[in-house]
Amino acid sequence: MPDPLLYLKATATTAIVSVVLILTMAKSRRSPGETWLNSACVLGIGFGLFAGYHVLSWRLAWPPSNGLDRLLTIVLPAALGIELVAGFQSVPRWLAWLFRLSLAATASRILLHDSVYLTGTDGRWALPQTATVLLVSGVLLASLWSLLSWLSRRSPGVSIPFALGLTTQCAGVTVMMAGYIKGGAAAFPLTATLVAVSFAVWLVARQSETPAKFDTSPIVGIGVVGLFSLLFIGRFFGELTTESTLAMLLAPLLSWVTEIPLFRNRKPWIVGAARLTMVLVAAKRDFDRDMAPLLVNRSAAGLATLDTPDPN
Repeated sequence: MPDPLLYLKATATTAIVSVVLILTMAKSRRSPGETWLNSACVLGIGFGLFAGYHVLSWRLAWPPSNGLDRLLTIVLPAALGIELVAGFQSVPRWLAWLFRLSLAATASRILLHDSVYLTGTDGRWALPQTATVLLVSGVLLASLWSLLSWLSRRSPGVSIPFALGLTTQCAGVTVMMAGYIKGGAAAFPLTATLVAVSFAVWLVARQSETPAKFDTSPIVGIGVVGLFSLLFIGRFFGELTTESTLAMLLAPLLSWVTEIPLFRNRKPWIVGAARLTMVLVAAKRDFDRDMAPLLVNRSAAGLATLDTPDPN
């Protein structure tokens, strides 16, 4: 059964570890540059996730035995490594994007490795179906990653990572309600570190003697990979519908609406509030549409059980 108190402890621990690490790194220099901020983001997320999942007492198998294990031991560490390397000024942007697109192309295959879809007898996919699923998944992840990274450079700030964190948490709860409790619970530390790291690094950048450019693309990249992977395992290892999966995955793209002339020249806090509001409305609407009937059915089943006369 889900333990809300345990999830709260994991969330708080993740946020505290992420913030403390970044603030500790901030004391090491007076004027952090863009490379330093990038490294602080990645390390803050990495150590925060490690602490959060440790609180949840998850023992990950190696070699990983399921999709969630592969997410936490292969896919997310790969995203962290890619964003850490991409933050160095000496690394060409084309090479960084080659790494990112390579992960986007292989993430779904990694998550499905050794699953019934690929190796089973009854539910095994035919080769054309496998190719279609992997191709569409890779294109979706690459498109979302590139579009949100582009937007984060056009309009820097914490609103896009916050929107990703909000969507990730909604996706986690939805995955839990769809029958994959542990898979949905993985969203709690991820959401906490995305929000905490974004705020902490933004604060450090603003308060430095020579404020550095605050580029949220490493946070966005890791958040996109995490959101995609959670929804992917919820779809193929839980009972999440394809429509709900796509709606949650694409919800952060609503942030692009703020690039229209009506919002483009507004104050940053207005633009950020508009992005978060649109993402929240989209995520809540999708949750109500797909999960509310399930809640009603479960409540009705519980009442029916209570109304059943005791045979004794």
